[in-house]
Amino acid sequence: MKILYLTDQIYLHGGAEKILIQKLNHWVEKFGYEVTLVTTQQKGKNPFFRLNPAVKMIDLGIDYTEGVSYFKYANFSKFRTHYKKLKAVINDINPDATFVISQSLLRFITPFAAGKHKIYYEYHTSYYGFQLGYEKLPALKKLKKQISYKVIEAIESKYTNVVFLNQAEYDHYKRKNAVIIPNFFDEIIHPVHCEKKKQVITLGRLSYQKGYDLLIDAWGLIAKEAPDWTLEIFGNGENRSKLEQQIGTKNLGHTIHLNEATDEVNLKLSESAFYVMSSRFETFPMVLLEAMSNKLPVVSFDCPTGPSSMLTINEDGLLAAPGDIRELADKMLEMINNEPLRQIMGDKAARNVTRFNPEMVMKKWDVLIKRK
Repeated sequence: MKILYLTDQIYLHGGAEKILIQKLNHWVEKFGYEVTLVTTQQKGKNPFFRLNPAVKMIDLGIDYTEGVSYFKYANFSKFRTHYKKLKAVINDINPDATFVISQSLLRFITPFAAGKHKIYYEYHTSYYGFQLGYEKLPALKKLKKQISYKVIEAIESKYTNVVFLNQAEYDHYKRKNAVIIPNFFDEIIHPVHCEKKKQVITLGRLSYQKGYDLLIDAWGLIAKEAPDWTLEIFGNGENRSKLEQQIGTKNLGHTIHLNEATDEVNLKLSESAFYVMSSRFETFPMVLLEAMSNKLPVVSFDCPTGPSSMLTINEDGLLAAPGDIRELADKMLEMINNEPLRQIMGDKAARNVTRFNPEMVMKKWDVLIKRK
């Protein structure tokens, strides 16, 4: 079998990038398939996560301008070049299945460049995030968005299947060619065993979506009640300076540490007491699977379409109402003050996460691409 994946880049540290690379590795290592990854703007950088050298990489060097709409001239003018290069690669490889993970023009180009080949579009974003942005738009821009949604729906109808990560996304989009396949966790080959520290951990991009401003406010409500505990935030992103200022203004610098993104995720998780997620919206946060597989219980906002589809509430995690800072603080304090609860929930987390193991999930992908 020949498998082709199309995406923008894999040099950034993100959940979509990580699960993509995990799938590439799995196709090669477990199925023995011939796998090629084609990027549009890798910019000569190395993958952030380990990529099996058997995966062939091709960068088309389209280099779309970041921060500008893909339908602005600066980007749209590159459409023809992108189409020609992509079509040539597809014709050369002649893949049995082609997957697209991108919200760029790649999403629109592929159905036409692929011809009669099987193609699959993967959603790794939450409809709720788009909805929040849509509600802030003026009337004319809302109309343009509505038109673009219709165009996207028409384009996606040309894919063999559109793959969603959970039932909520599936129900929202109502695509006739939709299927549900969740992400899987990265199996820990060599578990890290170290002494637990009095620290709460969270990992993710320092962005509006991840809600770290809300988390800092919540921690401020309990910091004096847990003076020997720290909140460890790992990540990079556009909101770093704002978050640093917020921490300084609240005089929480001694108890909240804003760390750079780490490639030692399992180590950092294993030495922590529990995981906290403060996101405003999610789709299928990979980091929850990582936390659970490291026997960490979770405290999280019950944000739309994310944690509730992955956690078993009051068994391996505690949920607070979306955006409710006081309740998030109370749930964290409950976990901080109850070590037996953390132990019980951590053990159950490690058991419950096995329903998202790589073999089970990747078998679903294999069955999908072999359908007649």
